[in-house]
Amino acid sequence: MNWKKLLLVALAFALVVPGWVSAQEKVGTTGVNFLKIGPSSRGVALADAFLPIADDASTLWYNPGGLINVRSQQMIFSHVAFPANVNYEYLGYVHPLPGMGAAVGVQAFGLYTDDMTETTPTHPFGTGRTFMASDFAAGVSYAQSLTDKFSVGTTIKFLQENLADEVAHGWSVDVGTYYDTGWRSLKLAMIIANFGPDMEFISTPFPMPIVFKFGGSMNVWKSEENRLTLALEGIHPNDNREELHIGFEYAFKEIGFLRLGKKYNGWERSTYEQFEEDPETYNPFLEYPVLDEDGLSFDGISFGGGLRFPGIDLTVDYAYTTWGYFGDIHRFSLLYSFR
Repeated sequence: MNWKKLLLVALAFALVVPGWVSAQEKVGTTGVNFLKIGPSSRGVALADAFLPIADDASTLWYNPGGLINVRSQQMIFSHVAFPANVNYEYLGYVHPLPGMGAAVGVQAFGLYTDDMTETTPTHPFGTGRTFMASDFAAGVSYAQSLTDKFSVGTTIKFLQENLADEVAHGWSVDVGTYYDTGWRSLKLAMIIANFGPDMEFISTPFPMPIVFKFGGSMNVWKSEENRLTLALEGIHPNDNREELHIGFEYAFKEIGFLRLGKKYNGWERSTYEQFEEDPETYNPFLEYPVLDEDGLSFDGISFGGGLRFPGIDLTVDYAYTTWGYFGDIHRFSLLYSFR
């Protein structure tokens, strides 16, 4: 099968899967939603429109099909401090295999809380015991170049969710593609992520947060010292409405970086006044907190920057996002390239 046939299969896959996912849409009912948290400060600053760029170790999470763009061994570490003492950590490693036109990688990431006081109806101020909640994932990735422009990759993830003494286990698969068109630096990519069987927590099953993404990127300005890249990405999840992500990255000598991104969800916020006017057609799911009370996206606008230190092969990235009433989120990532 040549690359043209493979591309046709991939495009057919792109047309069929969104309809299949939409058919089982259940707003707000999926579990292990920590799988949706972008690990890279660079990616987050671009509103997570990193799928078609896919050129550093964070590609393990964004698009395993793009791992062949990582030219040297790389390791990435990210930390995020969310509100209510909830923390997120990510660690990933990529090892290129140029002789095989391939790359492999491993990743581990998780979300966890601080210890919380156990309360009961008879002990509303505490029983003297504490508990915590956590989510954990570990994955192995492999990418293969099928031509000098087209590659595919897959990730298999082991999942675990803990709440006090209860534990749930599961697994999921990501399948991504990356295509360098060769025309004006245009790259196209797509992925279906978190595809797997339902997990079960305390005898109650719940589905995976399956998502289909398609995106493209292009250098809209490039000179000897400057580069401005535009990335667009469409998101089709199985537990919410579609979103469009747009990101811009400016690079000076590939050492200093500035980034800006915006997420659009493409639908209006439902209000209580609409319920009073027509309660039969009122859709409470439109209250999903992607929007604040003024109709602005909680995590809509993001920005950040980065510095690469060539002497020690280290890149430090930062991203800022706001979650409305939940406050501002600051993210930091360290990317190290092995010589």
